[in-house]
Amino acid sequence: MEELVIEVERRDSTGKGYNRKLRQKGLIPAVVYGGGKEPVPVTIDRHAVTELLRQEKGRNTLFLLKMKGTKHERQAMLRDAQIDPLTRQYIHLDFIRVMKGQRLKVEVPIVLDGEPAGVKIGGFLDWLGRTLHVECEADAIPPKFHLDISNLGLGEHLSAADIALPEGVKLLDDLRKLLVTIKTHGAKEEEEVAAAAAPAEETAEPEVIRRGKAAEEGEAE
Repeated sequence: MEELVIEVERRDSTGKGYNRKLRQKGLIPAVVYGGGKEPVPVTIDRHAVTELLRQEKGRNTLFLLKMKGTKHERQAMLRDAQIDPLTRQYIHLDFIRVMKGQRLKVEVPIVLDGEPAGVKIGGFLDWLGRTLHVECEADAIPPKFHLDISNLGLGEHLSAADIALPEGVKLLDDLRKLLVTIKTHGAKEEEEVAAAAAPAEETAEPEVIRRGKAAEEGEAE
């Protein structure tokens, strides 16, 4: 996993008033903790860290925190982020130190690939599980899991067991955890879908009018 660099500066004071002044200067108060050492309060440039956190890798990114004006550096991951509900800007960040070879429990997003066969004949996709909980080394966290759903037919489903895990990645979720299934719209539509999917007869039959695709899959942020 790619390592991204963030420059931090030690914070000499704490408190709401002091932190408010930092934010007015374009800085974010943060703390680095864990690894058997005392927590260290720091500040980070808001613009620089916002650009990094908006990248697709998300929260599972391994950062290299470099203390400004020194040679001290430490690998860490973002553990918590507080966001202002009005401005949507970061107002406080918590980083946890990560040791080399340390195994972490993380949540990894799932990306669906392809259009299900069942959707093409009138079914609709129900996306039940959008992430998987796994355990792996900090420098080997998958940015995402891809799940091919192109061959998924009506009434069929895929579960956590259908995700191909990289070597060294341990699944923490139940193998039976449902991720995606293809459903129909009701009894009447089910009959129409079945007729549309059946092989054509040699004798003339009334044409079944398909009702089109159901709503496409969507993702909330």
